[in-house]
Amino acid sequence: MRFKSVTTFSLQEAAKMTRFPGGEKKFAAWLREEKFLLKDNIPYQKYMDRKWFILTARTIHKANPPFTVGVTRITCKGLYHLEEIVYNTFHRCLTN
Repeated sequence: MRFKSVTTFSLQEAAKMTRFPGGEKKFAAWLREEKFLLKDNIPYQKYMDRKWFILTARTIHKANPPFTVGVTRITCKGLYHLEEIVYNTFHRCLTN
């Protein structure tokens, strides 16, 4: 069975790549305000269906017993669309 390799980005990487003003925490807060992410930074299903985000599992071993949490990653397609939205929201007025 072949698995398709998908390049994804963390919220921190996406904040830098989109030139979001304010960094990772403000980027995540903005994504929640704009209804891309739920309050726990899990993407809304419609954006997962559009393949803008994927959810990966990460095991935290420092706790006893270890537990698994969901980690939101942004796909190339999602980064493209978010970059356009960030540009139109924050940077467009600066270039005119």
